[in-house]
Amino acid sequence: MKLKHAFAALLLSAFSIGGAQAAGSPMNEDFTQLVTLAQKAVATGKTGSVEAFAADADAAFKASKEKLTTANSPAMQRITGKLKIGMNEAKAGKVAEGTAAIEEALAIMKEPPKTQKFGGGS
Repeated sequence: MKLKHAFAALLLSAFSIGGAQAAGSPMNEDFTQLVTLAQKAVATGKTGSVEAFAADADAAFKASKEKLTTANSPAMQRITGKLKIGMNEAKAGKVAEGTAAIEEALAIMKEPPKTQKFGGGS
């Protein structure tokens, strides 16, 4: 019976270590397609055309939603949230607010990769 308990504890510790390492963001995320779509939406938003801005913001949000299914990281979740806000503002006719939200998403996409920190320490 004790061997079963030891084996179960070993197995559970292996799963918990894998979960802890997967909690961080990926080291190499590629946002090139999203950056292109977001920049197009920002450029359209600065022209003031509500319909065109809504279409471009919707395209950027849909692309981020698809990428979220394959690259589910904290950064990708923040980007998708900002693009959703931008899309909703665009559909409401608030071009300036929508453009600002998409610019915030662009700033997140352009952040350099953060250094990975492993272990505890003081």
